[in-house]
Amino acid sequence: KGSSLNQRVRSEPKLTEVATIVDIVRLKEQGLSQRAVAKRLGVSRTTVSKYWTESTNPEKPRYTDRSQLIDPYRDYIISRLDAYPELSAYRLYKEILKKSFQGSDRTVRRYVQTLRPAIHREYKPFETLPGEQAQVDWGHFGTIVENGARHKLYAFVFTLCWSRVSYVEFIIRGDMATFLSCMNRAFEYIGGVPREVLFDNAKVVVSERVGKVVRFNQNLLQYALSSGFTPLACWTNDPESKGKVESQVKYVRRGFFYGREFRDLDHINQEALVWCNEEANTRVHGTTHEVPFHRLVVERGQRKPLLAPIIPFILGERRATRTGLISVEGNQYSVPSRFASRKVCFRRFEKHLELLDGQEIIGTIPLIYGRGQRIIRAEHYPAHQRAQSRNKASH
Repeated sequence: KGSSLNQRVRSEPKLTEVATIVDIVRLKEQGLSQRAVAKRLGVSRTTVSKYWTESTNPEKPRYTDRSQLIDPYRDYIISRLDAYPELSAYRLYKEILKKSFQGSDRTVRRYVQTLRPAIHREYKPFETLPGEQAQVDWGHFGTIVENGARHKLYAFVFTLCWSRVSYVEFIIRGDMATFLSCMNRAFEYIGGVPREVLFDNAKVVVSERVGKVVRFNQNLLQYALSSGFTPLACWTNDPESKGKVESQVKYVRRGFFYGREFRDLDHINQEALVWCNEEANTRVHGTTHEVPFHRLVVERGQRKPLLAPIIPFILGERRATRTGLISVEGNQYSVPSRFASRKVCFRRFEKHLELLDGQEIIGTIPLIYGRGQRIIRAEHYPAHQRAQSRNKASH
């Protein structure tokens, strides 16, 4: 081993030899012959012939690659990426930690970069003060089966711009009552209300827009007034204006949702809350280089505290059919028979309706998922109940 090393060292040009190679190549380019170059430099023609076609950058010695901490996990990482090509390096790092990996997430990231090209997206810099702004966005996440029916699945993503603390909730309804309830739970999660909230131009937010003039949905304005924040709408076709939450939706898709399986809506939201608490908001953020939950402690002092608990609702009105049915979100629900063929007012909450007679609550109706269903409650038809009771008694 020692003799081979000495032989390799002797075969490599020394500094003076490298200088000679440079001189030989230079004089060759000037048109001199090998004989003339040898005479000019005072070296033998054998030396000139040896380096006549050599490069001026002699090859460095090659050493055998040393073993790396990532080596035992390469096959696992490749198999996971074959099955789920968009898994993040951080997800893979967390997975192989459970398999006794002793290296850093940076080691995994470097290895994953060799397996696929990096994709970068640029955003214009926009910084906010603590407690100043939050951003809200939605993402479509395919479908999910709930109560035996398949529904479109969406993620509501709320991000505080300064601390980067995020709240994530999955929904299968896009109505205003559900949206406002998600907002309310996000405020409860962060323990306060920012001074302004930036939305996109979805119909549940913006009723009309002409240039810079925005007319917000009336129910959103009422909720904003009661909660104490100012709603803002981003420019149309300009995702960079809400780039912080756009990036977070992408992080939810790749860092949480991708590569997992869920039983139902409750299961996915339980897992999403655990992920927010134990990973998304406890990791060192790539932009701030701080832990979001740590920055939240500072930001809480800059935000408005929560007022008395608010249960969001919207006011609605429907005309009942002559059989005492009203239609809400594609389903039909019975109301007391005395409201047949009359207008029925109600408060629409996330999961139920409160029927109103003036200011009096005269009944509560649980809402159901899906469309095209009919829910009839016997107590809404007292005359039929009495008739059935008499028939039973006569028999």
